[in-house]
Amino acid sequence: MREQIDGHSLDAQETHIRQYAAAQDWTFVQLYTDASLSAKKDSERPELQHLLDDAAAGQFDVIVVDKIDRFFRHLGGLLVALEQLNARGISFASVQERLDFTTSWGKLTLTVLGMLAEIYIDNLRQETRKGKHQRARKGLWNGSIPFGYCRGLCAQCQDPNGAGYCPEFGTANKTDGKVLIAHPIDSLAVKLAYEWYATGDYSDASVADTLQAYEHRLPNGEVIHFRKRGVPHFTPPGPINKDGVRELLQKVLYTGQVPYYGNRPDGRKHDRSSAPELYPGQHPALIEMDTFQRVQEVRALLSRKQHEKQGHAAYIFPLTGVLRCGYCGAHFRGVSVRGVRYYRDSAQIEHLRKCSQPLIRANVIEQAVVEWLLNRLELAVKTYDPQVAQLCLQEAEARLERAQILYLAGEISRDHYEAEKSRLVIFEKSLTFSLGSDILALSGSCIQQLQHWMHTLPIEQKRLIRLVLESAFLRGDAVVGYQPTPACLPLLGNENVVATDPTGFEPAISALTGPHVRPLHHGSNTYSRAPDNTRPTRFCQSPLQFFTAARNANKV
Repeated sequence: MREQIDGHSLDAQETHIRQYAAAQDWTFVQLYTDASLSAKKDSERPELQHLLDDAAAGQFDVIVVDKIDRFFRHLGGLLVALEQLNARGISFASVQERLDFTTSWGKLTLTVLGMLAEIYIDNLRQETRKGKHQRARKGLWNGSIPFGYCRGLCAQCQDPNGAGYCPEFGTANKTDGKVLIAHPIDSLAVKLAYEWYATGDYSDASVADTLQAYEHRLPNGEVIHFRKRGVPHFTPPGPINKDGVRELLQKVLYTGQVPYYGNRPDGRKHDRSSAPELYPGQHPALIEMDTFQRVQEVRALLSRKQHEKQGHAAYIFPLTGVLRCGYCGAHFRGVSVRGVRYYRDSAQIEHLRKCSQPLIRANVIEQAVVEWLLNRLELAVKTYDPQVAQLCLQEAEARLERAQILYLAGEISRDHYEAEKSRLVIFEKSLTFSLGSDILALSGSCIQQLQHWMHTLPIEQKRLIRLVLESAFLRGDAVVGYQPTPACLPLLGNENVVATDPTGFEPAISALTGPHVRPLHHGSNTYSRAPDNTRPTRFCQSPLQFFTAARNANKV
C-alpha cells in the first residue's frame, strides 16, 4: 500500500515494501496505489477499498505498508481496519516503524490495538445512539427516507422516484431538505395500502398486486403506476412487492410520529414488535393513529393464517382463542374439511392427550354463541344495575385475596398470582366507565353488531367476540360456561356460577376463585337450531347436573 504525499515518492515506497517482503521470504502478490490521495478521515480511496475487498476474499496473508500513516492517519479508521484484518486472519507489517504483526511481539501489539479498537467502536456506537435519539426528540427521521416521503428539494431532486414519475420534479423547492414532506405519488400508495388492508380482505401480497395494477391519473391526463423507490447506484425503481408492503404496514412513522426503539440494558437492539418511544414528528401524517392500530390488530389476528392455500381461500374462525374444551381445557382450532368449517380440540391435533371432544360445525357453534350473547346483552340493557359492578369488584378483590393466600402456601405459581393482580387492575379501570352511561353504550354497540353478524366481516366478528368474552367452554355440542372480559363483567357477570375444578381444567385458578365460570342457561334444556337445520347446539340442563356428570367422568 503506497501513497504520493509528504515527499515520499511512490517509487521509494514500492522499493522499501519489495525489499522487506523479500527479506521475510514472502511472495509479492499485488501493489495497491492511491496516488495523490490523503489518508485522512473520510477521504475517498478506491484502492484502499479494493485492498480491503481482496482481503475479505482471501487473496493474500499479509499487508505491508511503508509507514502506518500511508495506510491510515485517522486512529479510529486504523483500529477498525486492523480489527477487521485480524478477524480474517490477515497480518499487517510496517517497514519504517518495524512493526510486524506476524511475530509474537507483533501479535501482542495487535491485541492491544484490537482492545483500543473495541473501545473506540463502543464509544462510537454510544455516540451514534445519542445522535439518533436526539433526532427523534426533534421530530426528525433516522435512516433512509421512508417510502411515501421526500425531502422536498424539487429543483435539484435526485430521488429515484423523481424524474419521469413525480409531477413536482424540477419545480421550486418545498423545503430546505431537512424536513420530510409527502411525496405526491408515493404518499397515495401508502394511504391506499392501509385503507385496503384494514378491511381484513387483503394480504400483503394482494395489496402489492393491487398497487401494481392501480392507475393514478394526473391532472394533465398522464397515468402513473406506483413503484418502489429502489436504492441509488444499486437497484433501480421497480414494482412494489409484498415484502415492501409488509414493512410499510408496520411503520408508525406514517402517523406523524417518530419512533425510537433504543437498546436493551444488555446492549442488544429492541425487537421491532416492542413499543418504541414516540415523539411528535416534523413531517406530515399520512394516516390516522386509529387506522394504524386497526391494521396492527388485523395483522395480529391474521398472523398465522394464509389468505390463499393451495388455490382455495382460507377461512377466519371468530371463536379461535376464545373457545375451549370443557374436558381437557385446550383451545379449539379452526379446520376445514371439504370446504366445511369445523372447530377441533388443539390437544387432539397436536396429539398431546386423548380427549373425547368431537369436531363441531363452526357455523352451528358460532350461531349459538351469537344468539346467547345477543339475548344476554339485550337483557342486561333492560335490567342493568350499577350496584352489580360493585359486587363484581368485591368478587375480584376476594379472588386476589385467595390468590395471595394460595401463593404464600405454595399452591399456585407466581405467574398465576400476578395474573390475578393484573385482572383486578384491568377490572378497576373498566369500572371508571361502567358506573356511568358508557357501559350501556358499549352494550348497545355490541348488540348492533351481533344483530348484523351475518353481514359483518369475519375479522370484525373475531374482534367483537374477543371484546366480550375471554373464554367459552364446550363439552360435546354443549356450551357449558363462559368467562367474560373485565370490561363486560358488569354486564355478563350477574348470574349464579359454578366451580370449574371437576372439569379438569384450570385447577389452580378454580381452587382460589371457586365460582367463576358462568353457565349459559337457566335451569331447563335450551336448544339453538342451526341455520342449515343440522344438529342443534345444546346448552347443559343445569349446573348441578353437568358438573355431577363431569365429576363422575373424571372418576372413570
